[in-house]
Amino acid sequence: MKESADLMRDAADAVKLVAGLLRRGESGEAFRERTRTETWTASETGLLAPALAEESGTAVRIRREGSLLLVARSGAGPEALRDAVREAGRRAGNTPFFKAHRGTPPPAHPHGPEGPDEEEGHTAALAGAFARALPDPRGLSLSLEVARVVTERTVITPRALLRCGVRTRLVASGTIRRAGSERPFSFQSARPFGEAADALAAALREATRPVSGLPPATGPVDVVFSASAASAFWHEVVGHALEADAGDRGSVLSRVKGAAVGPAGLDVFDDPGRADLPGAYGVDDEGTLARVVPLLSGGVVTGLLSDRRSGAVDSNGHGRTSSFRRPPRARMANLVACAGDASLDELLDRCGDGIYVRDVAGGSADPESGRFGLLVSAADGVRRGRRGSPLAPFALTGEILAALASVESVWGREVLSATGLSVCIKEGDAVPVGGSAPALLVRGLVARAARR
Repeated sequence: MKESADLMRDAADAVKLVAGLLRRGESGEAFRERTRTETWTASETGLLAPALAEESGTAVRIRREGSLLLVARSGAGPEALRDAVREAGRRAGNTPFFKAHRGTPPPAHPHGPEGPDEEEGHTAALAGAFARALPDPRGLSLSLEVARVVTERTVITPRALLRCGVRTRLVASGTIRRAGSERPFSFQSARPFGEAADALAAALREATRPVSGLPPATGPVDVVFSASAASAFWHEVVGHALEADAGDRGSVLSRVKGAAVGPAGLDVFDDPGRADLPGAYGVDDEGTLARVVPLLSGGVVTGLLSDRRSGAVDSNGHGRTSSFRRPPRARMANLVACAGDASLDELLDRCGDGIYVRDVAGGSADPESGRFGLLVSAADGVRRGRRGSPLAPFALTGEILAALASVESVWGREVLSATGLSVCIKEGDAVPVGGSAPALLVRGLVARAARR
């Protein structure tokens, strides 16, 4: 979906409307969003024809003394903006000035911004990916939803109308069943569609490998995370703990800013500019230029991800929202960990007896208390430094500061993008995120039986 001219065509009038709405002591902006979703239902027998959905909306936000007024309207054209500004002014007690509007409606697209030939091409590419991933689906039962999501956003500040850009993601989620066992599956890629379909095929092949019905022994265990699984670890342990909306007391990491919590040489940062990862953007959903934010530098807590409502902390371009109907909040984009010097075999050898985690299906964290958990969907036992039999899904839990202190002082030399790190949902607000990390070894995490 190319950026639509009608989202930009009333730029001057839109900026004047927003500027005229705000009074002394207030800040705010308008936000426009257009989303097109092409969704397939997939099973072991193939794909159903895609369902197409489009939605557009406009929001006006006014901030004053820590409070936020949000007015949302369907539609992303000038009239939706004027209606939202009028209602926001009424609720705030402001009286914005309106000029007569003589705009023309945007041109109609009978098949949407993309033609039916391109949509058929997407279906053919996905069908081929499933055929390559599942050449013999006997014994398998799949229930997956695959979606191509194209989102275009703009932010209107009192000074300018800013393009957030157009982002395209291929997302898949659901369950895979084999021989009475069930495991969750998630995938996300921001690559061009053909490359993303190939990556989906590879992820499905890995996810449909037969797994043992035996979970690992419960209790403390040393864990080697694959490069992809390591991104999920950093996401829960560092990313959520350094989002500025962690509460009045902050998080276990924000309370120790400037302290060494991990091994020397360990760098973890959030980079919205990584266009190859799903969480990329140039301007955040509040109109602030996105910036790279170092979170851990040499193992020391150095940064915090902030938005415009983060109190004394200035926004560093991480105000994000799942929809024009929801207020922005400080959120991660693409969490990246630095490369080390070790090979995977060296990490397994250092582990000795433990677990090698190939994929993580999900996770959670309580930044204030420091507790976190990971749902492991694919793992192998490790015995005397060698990978053994596959394990059934299970959970890993730990405490953030203890886990960081237990990260081995060497880690993988190959940094890879995560495939299983999907949309991040926080208090019902879902935003696309990405990750890139090397393999690492963490000692003393706790293995528990997965809840069914």
